[in-house]
Amino acid sequence: MAAVILAGCGGPGSHKARPQTLEGPGFRFQAPARWTRERTRREVSARHDSDLVQVASFPLVRPYTSALFGRVAGELALRMKGVAAESGGTIIGTHTVTVSGIRSHAYDVRVAEHVDEYTFVLDGMHEYQLLCRRRSSDSGAFCDALLTSFALA
Repeated sequence: MAAVILAGCGGPGSHKARPQTLEGPGFRFQAPARWTRERTRREVSARHDSDLVQVASFPLVRPYTSALFGRVAGELALRMKGVAAESGGTIIGTHTVTVSGIRSHAYDVRVAEHVDEYTFVLDGMHEYQLLCRRRSSDSGAFCDALLTSFALA
């Protein structure tokens, strides 16, 4: 009887592990629990097999304001064409998302059996490049979690 009660009250295996919070220079985000973490001076990532969530930060030459949103679109599109070509991939989508309250450009690149989702969050003198790599057949819930959990510190 005790086993039945424990199973109904959140016993072992009845809940998912809490995500881990990763922090880098000027930002933080959540990654799936128990994924392997890596950190360099500019980037923080977590991976499991071929799946990856990563945030890298870079300084901007000039300050960015939301008024520049349309003007940076061409530069980012050129950059992403180069990234796709370099990786042997193809851009399969581009869209606008809001991340940490900031309107941001996002690009999806198919590379073999994976989709790399790039999101560029620009704020003041900083660029934050969010990357999520998932299998094409995966819904990418952890990619959505990267975007919703990302916050400027």
